[in-house]
This record gives sequence, structure tokens and C-alpha cells, in this order.
Amino acid sequence: MTARCAFCGKKESVAEDHKDYPKLLTNPKTVYICDWCNNKVRYDAEENQKPKKPM
Repeated sequence: MTARCAFCGKKESVAEDHKDYPKLLTNPKTVYICDWCNNKVRYDAEENQKPKKPM
């Protein structure tokens, strides 16, 4: 099954052992976010939570 990432638009094949496969199987229109974008968003969120360094 192939799915398109909602953030970057990259088409990716989703194997049966992927964590989002059951969700995509029941509803193919479900929002899918690739692993690269998922890690980038998590990293950016963690960086924004850190206190700013004084200058």
C-alpha cells in the first residue's frame, strides 16, 4: 500500500508491519505522516520547549 505524507508530499510504501498500516487499511483517506517528518516535528517541538540562552 502506498501513502502520501501530509507534510512533505513524498509517496511511501507502507508495509504490513508498519505501525500505521491498520489505520490506513480501514480508511485510506487517513492523514499519513512519514517517519522523517514525524521526527523533524518532534525535534522542533522539543527545541522550542527549551529555555532560551541569555545573550
